[in-house]
Amino acid sequence: MRRIAIIGVGLIGGSLGLALRKKGWHVTGVGRNRKRLAKAKKLKAVDSFTTDAAEGVKDADIVVICTPVNLIAPFIRKILPFVKKRAVITDAGSAKGRVLREVEKVLKSSEISNLRSVFFVGAHPMAGSERSGVGAAKKDLYRNAGVVITNKTRPGRAGISEVAGMWKKTGAKIVFMDAAKHDRIVASTSHLPHAVAYALSLLASDAVRRDPGARKILAGSFRDMTRIADSDPQDWAKICSYNSKEVGRAIDALIKNLKRIKGSLNRPGELARIFGKGKNARRGLLKK
Repeated sequence: MRRIAIIGVGLIGGSLGLALRKKGWHVTGVGRNRKRLAKAKKLKAVDSFTTDAAEGVKDADIVVICTPVNLIAPFIRKILPFVKKRAVITDAGSAKGRVLREVEKVLKSSEISNLRSVFFVGAHPMAGSERSGVGAAKKDLYRNAGVVITNKTRPGRAGISEVAGMWKKTGAKIVFMDAAKHDRIVASTSHLPHAVAYALSLLASDAVRRDPGARKILAGSFRDMTRIADSDPQDWAKICSYNSKEVGRAIDALIKNLKRIKGSLNRPGELARIFGKGKNARRGLLKK
């Protein structure tokens, strides 16, 4: 039986636990809140749980850190003395470059990682929801979803193979990509959309504040465009900050496109051409 420890049993970690338990893996949940961990066990996302990180990871073949991005490296530093020899540590962070650099620094400064040949493999499942917590977890969240595996910070094909194999058990499809390319792409496809959703929500709120009657005519398009603004603001602030350079570039590119649209507002033909290109682009991107 493969044994996995999941640090942070929320939507992402809980969904992973549900999927792997269904495949016969033993899942230990690690966290700080016993009440939430007990809920994870009740929902069958974990077999057992503990608030003691050392106890939680000691028997694990794979440790998956599903915390906010700024806590990934600190947790690795904390658990290194307790993981077993040749354990594989991986993450589920949405920003990869800075996380990998921070983890590299931890591993290079630790004699324990050298003695135990601990491997770290960066990963990012491209699935989620605006909801949070283990109550939102789904056993099929990762089915047919892409999981990016980025450059590792320790040599060893075994570590990569184990992490890829774990995610394949959930029904996910593996995509190998270096961290810089990953961060550049997700800045436009994931991080920027969240920033835009928050910004649009603020814009509509200003309109309602000026005229309370505006609340009665909020369109379906507003709800569609701002659904992800219900995501945890603290988590997304950290993610965008960790990928600030690429998110900044994506914002500049979006502003450029919006300026083109603004400049065409009195030219319906040109405006329709721009909108048509956008429509075709979306269909092309989402075509199966």
